[in-house]
Amino acid sequence: MHFNEPLIFEIGSQGRYAYSLPDIDLPESDIKDIIPEGMLREDISGFPELSEGDVVRHFTRLSQLNYHLDNGFYPLGSCTMKYNPKINEDVSRLSGFSMIHPYQPTEISQGILQLMYELELYLAEISGMDRISLQPAAGAQGEFTGMMMIHAYHTLRGDHHRKKVIIPDSAHGTNPASVSLCGYQAIEIISNKMGLIDPKGLRQIMDEEVSALMLTNPNTLGLFEEEIIEITSIVHDKGGLVYCDGANLNALMGIARLGDMGIDVLHFNLHKTFSTPHGGGGPGAGPIGIKEVLSDFLPVPVIKKGGNKYQLDYNLPHSIGKVKAFYGNISVLIKAYAYIRTMGGDGLKRASEVAVINANYLR
Repeated sequence: MHFNEPLIFEIGSQGRYAYSLPDIDLPESDIKDIIPEGMLREDISGFPELSEGDVVRHFTRLSQLNYHLDNGFYPLGSCTMKYNPKINEDVSRLSGFSMIHPYQPTEISQGILQLMYELELYLAEISGMDRISLQPAAGAQGEFTGMMMIHAYHTLRGDHHRKKVIIPDSAHGTNPASVSLCGYQAIEIISNKMGLIDPKGLRQIMDEEVSALMLTNPNTLGLFEEEIIEITSIVHDKGGLVYCDGANLNALMGIARLGDMGIDVLHFNLHKTFSTPHGGGGPGAGPIGIKEVLSDFLPVPVIKKGGNKYQLDYNLPHSIGKVKAFYGNISVLIKAYAYIRTMGGDGLKRASEVAVINANYLR
């Protein structure tokens, strides 16, 4: 509250009322039987006496002191999209979406299953990945899910000797945390003088004990890994996989696809790239994209389409299991879908171009 904001006590006057209650139609003795005596008060003095208009204006003023969408964009970090269109909120509140129950039969859930199925296709096309899981509830959980799938992949192949994951020194803090939770040892690779991964340095530490390289592109410094094709080839030549944190997808969307650069696993932050709420406006969603080589390890259930019908398929013997109750944060997924459909391919590309221009302007 501003120092010059009048306190609610100061704007009251004796004898004002902000309510109009009906007369009591019970004898006083009955009231005392219903309400314990210790909770009854004879004297309630000390409270401000205000008209209804005073109360409404006071709390409206307080609400206007909060930062909200109508005041400006949300400053929630360097890689966060600060735009949450109201149309997304309207669409997610349509009764056909907001009133469904996760346990209802798929026969009467075809609309939301179609939306999720199409959202997976859109994210796959945007990223160049083959398959998508919408289950993870945040970017960090998407990371963990991706690393679990990589771990399951190597375990099924009998590559139990792969105990290490290489992570650049510029990585986001959740990266080594996700790696450690999967039982891997995080191995740091020092960036070169340009702030990028040095292929020569990577060759020196990449061996058959490495399960994966975990990078971000553009990286946490905001720089595009110019040698990304060589980098992913070095890892693949030694039998490793490449995980990419999709935190900075804003810079590439519609311009380049990480799946075409040798990335095997990629997580999306829907709040960072596809306009869904974040933080206090949450919850979040962190879908995971994978190449076909990892499709057997996807979280269950996966959505399958047969003819004009959509089904939930639990028949994945090598699945890592469920990572989120039901099928993900549905309302967030709906908002991302609405944004993609509203923007279209050209609009998504334009959003990336403007994001890059703005980032360079601020720099």
